[in-house]
Amino acid sequence: MSMELEKGTLWKKVLTSTQRAMEDHSLHTIETQSYKIQQQGLSFTVRVAENIKRKRQQQKTKPNFNPFLPPEPSLTVCDISPSHIAVLNKFNVVDHHLLIVTRDYESQDNLLTKADFSALCHCLPEYPSLGFYNAGVDAGASQKHKHLQMVPLPLYGETEPFPFSAVFAKQNQTETITQLPRLPFRHGFCSLPEGLLNNPELAASHCHRLYYSMLENLALTTVTDSHGQRPSAPYNLLVTSQWMLLVPRTTECWHEISVNAMAYVGSLFVMNQEGLKRLQEIGPVNLLSAVSQ
Repeated sequence: MSMELEKGTLWKKVLTSTQRAMEDHSLHTIETQSYKIQQQGLSFTVRVAENIKRKRQQQKTKPNFNPFLPPEPSLTVCDISPSHIAVLNKFNVVDHHLLIVTRDYESQDNLLTKADFSALCHCLPEYPSLGFYNAGVDAGASQKHKHLQMVPLPLYGETEPFPFSAVFAKQNQTETITQLPRLPFRHGFCSLPEGLLNNPELAASHCHRLYYSMLENLALTTVTDSHGQRPSAPYNLLVTSQWMLLVPRTTECWHEISVNAMAYVGSLFVMNQEGLKRLQEIGPVNLLSAVSQ
């Protein structure tokens, strides 16, 4: 049996797996309400959870549980490559939230490999989507087993792909690593050539090289320990068919509000109305600045 993702099949597999997981109650969607907050000309979408007791209880009672060794059969979508599989996010806020997981255990702190980018680049062109990586606990990772993530666009069925769409629009098609003037935190940004993902393996090599260049540009050096090679600081990486964004991190949360990669396209999540009120008081731009380098 082939261990490679067949082109043009992923979306159907995601839909089929989602239906199966819903029917056997393996999938637990976190119900949310949506709110808009604006600060410094940036528009944020904030999802406020209605009930996340089940997820929090599992994390409390099984702190060392690895959901990927093996993943639940009902949540397993398909093979992507000899090194990666696709799994549904069991506790999802975004519908059809996909995890791109290494078959064998690798640390979420480790540097991304060409195989990681190959898996991502085979998945991204299957449907409009945002890929991202939370590199370590301080970048918002909830599992130690290496996994990239992918969510369909537009987020939450809105008209624009994501809240910061205008910030990323009409960028020059250049591999130059730069900063977007409207983003008020340290980061590296670069555009990807049009049509690059038509050749996933070429795209993987290209993105892998750019990834290392971005780390170097942001002075994230390589540290080697018993678990492998990792960067000197946590970070978030976001990838679409058009661009890559890398944001160095200092801490996972501020004022008890957690931040992961999706915050850097304007999508935030809080656990209750108290968290929403706190976010409105401190301001989402101030939040991102506080948790970023």
